[in-house]
Amino acid sequence: MSPHPDQSLHTTAPATRLTQTTTRLFGYYPGTVALVTAAHAGKRNVMAAGWHTALSETPPLYGVSLGRERATYPLIRASAAFGVNFLPLGRADAIHGSGLHSAHDGTDKHALLDLPTLSEQPLALSGAYLHYTCRVTQVIPVGDHDLIVGHVQEVRFDPDAFDARGLLAAPPALYLGRSLYATLGADRLDARPDGL
Repeated sequence: MSPHPDQSLHTTAPATRLTQTTTRLFGYYPGTVALVTAAHAGKRNVMAAGWHTALSETPPLYGVSLGRERATYPLIRASAAFGVNFLPLGRADAIHGSGLHSAHDGTDKHALLDLPTLSEQPLALSGAYLHYTCRVTQVIPVGDHDLIVGHVQEVRFDPDAFDARGLLAAPPALYLGRSLYATLGADRLDARPDGL
């Protein structure tokens, strides 16, 4: 959906009322939840991570923020590698379950949540529309979490999940908070000025 030629992108927005204050920092905005995978010495785990981001294009770096108490954390530190996987809305149960269950009690979340990996890349979940294999380059303490910085070694994607322009066409799972997930609507706005 393209804007009308006379439509300005700088239209007056409705007045907002930022009148409430709180000490709650997170949970006000939707975002994707990545499934972070790790394996070492015969152990494996998958966990939900809401705090993750691309950090650099050259070199390609991706970061995930993990609590040091998480069962995945020592696997990443020992193996110096991790996977970042994105699943569609139809697998919101597995995404959420990866955050609810813990490997600390012996749970194999891969088996419990039907999250098989690719035989040739055990950090890649076979149902993901996008996967990054990362080698750890830095671990940066940030308050009660560590930012694990990974150099992206491999990118895998499902070509059926993307359109001809390389934009995601599959319905992403956007976490709203309070165990609720949603996805994007069909409307799209091309905000590029004409001729660019």
